Amino acid sequence: MTDVTVDPAEVMTALTDVSPELMWEFGPSPRGHALTITAEWNDANRALARAVINAAPELPRWEFFEVRRPEANPDLAADFFSQRFREPLTLTSIGAVVGRSGRVDLVGHGTGSEQALADQVLKVASLILGEAVERDWIGFIDGAPTAKAGLLKRLSGKSATAFDPAAFAEDFRAAIAKAKSELPEQPYAELSLDEREVSLFKAKGLHDAHPRADLLTFAVASKQYGHAALSRERFSSACHSIHGEWFLYVRILRTEHTPFDDVGDRGIIEENLHAALSKEALGGVVGAGHGRGAVYIDLAVTDVPRAIAQITQTLSGHTYTNTATIHFMDQVLQSLVLPAAQTSPKPN
Repeated sequence: MTDVTVDPAEVMTALTDVSPELMWEFGPSPRGHALTITAEWNDANRALARAVINAAPELPRWEFFEVRRPEANPDLAADFFSQRFREPLTLTSIGAVVGRSGRVDLVGHGTGSEQALADQVLKVASLILGEAVERDWIGFIDGAPTAKAGLLKRLSGKSATAFDPAAFAEDFRAAIAKAKSELPEQPYAELSLDEREVSLFKAKGLHDAHPRADLLTFAVASKQYGHAALSRERFSSACHSIHGEWFLYVRILRTEHTPFDDVGDRGIIEENLHAALSKEALGGVVGAGHGRGAVYIDLAVTDVPRAIAQITQTLSGHTYTNTATIHFMDQVLQSLVLPAAQTSPKPN
């Protein structure tokens, strides 16, 4: 028998022809082998990575994934970290708290600079939690350097505390549970516009690159959603609904013919959209805002295609219809803009 050694890098060079930005990784799986092809943090390539995985053939003893899975044995995370990134793990602990935008903020403690610790936090957290949780839930990351291990040892007579991956994973899951406990217990389709509490944000100093840079005021039913919508952080619907809702907003230009100088004019559209969507249990209004150049109405929807059809039908036939567009909140979908005046089938 001829012994043939195959270099995986040579095999995967074909992926460069698809996109040089897609990343790949071989590893074990319960079936034998695993191949992950991922867009990593390049959200625009997620659909491409999924398409490549969907095109994979059925092969015995192989599994294919579009995200890196969590490490099966968290206790080995430090060893895997050192092997993968060619550096020692200097973290001693990672604190996990729910941030104001609904994501879980992390602070890494250990030896090294703030930036070096923050970099290690992201790497080791992704190893332990998996890439799907990383994308959806990890928020702001910071590093908090402590005294060097040698000084700690001299002062206390003990060595620096070793990083505990299992404890970190438990803390992170607890933070997600806390974040979810603060979300609406009912889907927005079941929340009355007249009876809900509303928080008012004054949108000051939004970055010019923000998709709603002209926003002046923003009234929402959830403070976490409001902070997330106004921040420049990645947005994940999973952080704002326990009912599988997706978040989007309708943008309508303020023109000479539709100036929306009276907030009540926007309110009528909110009521119409909420009534049409909630009647079919497709979603409801989350909040709304006034900008210098446009007004915005935020929605949470379940069945996205049917909800879009219902939205376009509800907005059709008005003076403002041709200036109205539908935008998605999730980072991977932010480049997708739909005209509200498009021809849409009547929802079932």
